[in-house]
Amino acid sequence: MAEPADDIQVKIATDAAEKFVESYYPSLNNAKGRAHLTEFYIRPTEASPLQADITLNGNTVADPAQLQSIFENQVSKAHYDVQSFDCQVINTNYNVGINETMFAPNKDGKKMSILVMVNGSVKYFRDNTDGEIRGFTETLVLVPNFEAHGPKSPKGAKKWLIQSQTFRLVL
Repeated sequence: MAEPADDIQVKIATDAAEKFVESYYPSLNNAKGRAHLTEFYIRPTEASPLQADITLNGNTVADPAQLQSIFENQVSKAHYDVQSFDCQVINTNYNVGINETMFAPNKDGKKMSILVMVNGSVKYFRDNTDGEIRGFTETLVLVPNFEAHGPKSPKGAKKWLIQSQTFRLVL
Protein backbone atom coordinates (compact mmCIF):
# COMPACT_ATOMS: atom_id res chain seq x y z
CA MET A 1 0.00 0.00 0.00
CA ALA A 2 1.24 3.44 -0.85
CA GLU A 3 1.65 5.69 2.14
CA PRO A 4 1.90 9.45 2.06
CA ALA A 5 5.46 10.74 2.13
CA ASP A 6 6.85 11.53 5.57
CA ASP A 7 6.74 15.29 4.99
CA ILE A 8 3.06 15.05 3.95
CA GLN A 9 2.26 12.98 7.06
CA VAL A 10 3.94 15.56 9.32
CA LYS A 11 2.19 18.49 7.61
CA ILE A 12 -1.27 16.91 7.75
CA ALA A 13 -0.87 15.73 11.36
CA THR A 14 0.44 19.13 12.49
CA ASP A 15 -2.34 21.01 10.69
CA ALA A 16 -5.00 18.66 12.09
CA ALA A 17 -3.67 19.00 15.65
CA GLU A 18 -3.43 22.78 15.37
CA LYS A 19 -6.95 23.17 13.97
CA PHE A 20 -8.27 20.83 16.64
CA VAL A 21 -6.61 22.76 19.49
CA GLU A 22 -7.74 26.10 18.03
CA SER A 23 -11.37 24.97 17.89
CA TYR A 24 -11.90 22.48 20.75
CA TYR A 25 -10.55 24.45 23.71
CA PRO A 26 -12.26 27.74 22.79
CA SER A 27 -15.49 25.70 22.58
CA LEU A 28 -14.93 24.54 26.17
CA ASN A 29 -14.44 28.17 27.21
CA ASN A 30 -17.97 29.30 26.43
CA ALA A 31 -21.48 27.97 26.99
CA LYS A 32 -22.43 28.24 23.33
CA GLY A 33 -19.45 26.11 22.29
CA ARG A 34 -20.02 23.53 25.04
CA ALA A 35 -23.54 23.01 23.67
CA HIS A 36 -21.95 21.46 20.56
CA LEU A 37 -19.19 19.29 22.07
CA THR A 38 -20.61 16.08 20.62
CA GLU A 39 -19.68 17.33 17.14
CA PHE A 40 -15.98 16.79 17.97
CA TYR A 41 -16.40 13.02 18.53
CA ILE A 42 -16.86 9.91 16.42
CA ARG A 43 -20.42 8.66 16.14
CA PRO A 44 -21.24 4.95 16.07
CA THR A 45 -22.71 3.79 12.75
CA GLU A 46 -23.73 0.46 11.32
CA ALA A 47 -20.44 0.28 9.43
CA SER A 48 -18.42 1.32 12.48
CA PRO A 49 -20.03 0.69 15.87
CA LEU A 50 -17.01 2.15 17.69
CA GLN A 51 -17.84 4.55 20.49
CA ALA A 52 -15.62 7.38 21.67
CA ASP A 53 -13.47 6.36 24.64
CA ILE A 54 -13.46 9.26 27.13
CA THR A 55 -11.75 9.39 30.53
CA LEU A 56 -11.70 12.46 32.80
CA ASN A 57 -9.39 12.29 35.80
CA GLY A 58 -9.62 8.50 35.85
CA ASN A 59 -13.41 8.45 35.51
CA THR A 60 -14.93 6.87 32.42
CA VAL A 61 -17.51 9.00 30.61
CA ALA A 62 -20.14 6.90 28.81
CA ASP A 63 -20.28 8.94 25.62
CA PRO A 64 -19.86 12.45 24.19
CA ALA A 65 -23.43 13.36 25.17
CA GLN A 66 -22.61 12.65 28.83
CA LEU A 67 -19.43 14.74 28.55
CA GLN A 68 -21.43 17.61 27.06
CA SER A 69 -23.95 17.27 29.90
CA ILE A 70 -21.16 17.43 32.49
CA PHE A 71 -19.89 20.68 30.99
CA GLU A 72 -23.37 22.17 30.61
CA ASN A 73 -24.58 21.24 34.12
CA GLN A 74 -21.49 21.19 36.34
CA VAL A 75 -19.23 23.85 34.87
CA SER A 76 -20.81 27.30 34.80
CA LYS A 77 -17.69 28.76 33.22
CA ALA A 78 -14.21 27.52 32.32
CA HIS A 79 -11.07 28.98 30.85
CA TYR A 80 -8.64 26.59 29.16
CA ASP A 81 -5.27 27.99 28.17
CA VAL A 82 -3.28 25.62 25.95
CA GLN A 83 0.43 26.16 26.46
CA SER A 84 1.79 23.41 24.22
CA PHE A 85 0.75 20.53 22.04
CA ASP A 86 2.46 17.87 19.99
CA CYS A 87 1.28 15.20 17.59
CA GLN A 88 2.37 11.92 16.09
CA VAL A 89 0.89 9.80 13.29
CA ILE A 90 -0.32 6.48 14.68
CA ASN A 91 -1.64 4.74 11.58
CA THR A 92 -1.08 6.01 8.04
CA ASN A 93 -4.02 4.05 6.61
CA TYR A 94 -6.86 4.06 9.17
CA ASN A 95 -9.72 2.04 7.66
CA VAL A 96 -12.15 1.55 10.56
CA GLY A 97 -15.73 2.19 9.58
CA ILE A 98 -15.23 2.98 5.93
CA ASN A 99 -17.02 1.72 2.90
CA GLU A 100 -15.13 -1.04 1.04
CA THR A 101 -14.78 1.23 -1.99
CA MET A 102 -12.54 3.50 0.11
CA PHE A 103 -9.93 0.80 0.89
CA ALA A 104 -7.64 2.29 -1.74
CA PRO A 105 -4.10 3.30 -0.76
CA ASN A 106 -3.83 6.43 1.33
CA LYS A 107 -1.42 8.52 -0.68
CA ASP A 108 -2.90 11.91 0.32
CA GLY A 109 -2.87 11.43 4.12
CA LYS A 110 -6.60 11.87 4.71
CA LYS A 111 -6.93 8.44 6.32
CA MET A 112 -4.37 8.78 9.12
CA SER A 113 -5.03 8.45 12.82
CA ILE A 114 -3.16 11.00 14.90
CA LEU A 115 -2.08 11.09 18.55
CA VAL A 116 -2.32 14.61 20.01
CA MET A 117 -0.81 15.53 23.39
CA VAL A 118 -1.93 18.82 24.95
CA ASN A 119 -0.70 20.65 28.06
CA GLY A 120 -1.98 23.83 29.60
CA SER A 121 -3.88 25.34 32.48
CA VAL A 122 -7.56 25.55 33.28
CA LYS A 123 -9.64 27.60 35.66
CA TYR A 124 -13.17 26.45 36.51
CA PHE A 125 -15.76 28.83 37.86
CA ARG A 126 -18.76 27.73 39.92
CA ASP A 127 -21.66 30.01 40.71
CA ASN A 128 -19.61 32.97 39.46
CA THR A 129 -16.82 32.34 41.98
CA ASP A 130 -13.22 32.00 40.89
CA GLY A 131 -11.60 28.63 41.10
CA GLU A 132 -7.91 27.96 41.30
CA ILE A 133 -5.79 27.66 38.19
CA ARG A 134 -4.76 24.04 37.63
CA GLY A 135 -2.48 22.46 35.08
CA PHE A 136 -3.87 19.81 32.78
CA THR A 137 -2.59 17.25 30.36
CA GLU A 138 -4.67 15.58 27.72
CA THR A 139 -4.01 12.81 25.23
CA LEU A 140 -6.31 12.37 22.27
CA VAL A 141 -6.55 10.14 19.24
CA LEU A 142 -8.00 11.90 16.22
CA VAL A 143 -9.35 9.85 13.33
CA PRO A 144 -10.63 10.98 9.95
CA ASN A 145 -14.26 11.98 9.61
CA PHE A 146 -14.99 10.14 6.37
CA GLU A 147 -18.26 12.06 5.99
CA ALA A 148 -16.23 15.29 5.68
CA HIS A 149 -14.22 14.07 2.69
CA GLY A 150 -15.70 14.08 -0.75
CA PRO A 151 -17.83 16.24 -2.99
CA LYS A 152 -21.07 15.72 -1.02
CA SER A 153 -19.62 16.41 2.42
CA PRO A 154 -21.61 18.75 4.69
CA LYS A 155 -20.33 22.31 4.78
CA GLY A 156 -18.26 23.01 7.88
CA ALA A 157 -17.91 19.34 8.85
CA LYS A 158 -14.90 18.61 11.04
CA LYS A 159 -12.22 16.69 9.13
CA TRP A 160 -10.90 14.92 12.26
CA LEU A 161 -12.88 13.52 15.20
CA ILE A 162 -11.94 12.33 18.68
CA GLN A 163 -11.86 8.56 19.03
CA SER A 164 -10.08 8.47 22.39
CA GLN A 165 -9.54 11.13 25.07
CA THR A 166 -7.78 10.99 28.41
CA PHE A 167 -7.82 14.20 30.47
CA ARG A 168 -5.99 14.72 33.79
CA LEU A 169 -5.72 17.68 36.06
CA VAL A 170 -2.11 17.99 37.19
CA LEU A 171 -1.63 17.72 40.93
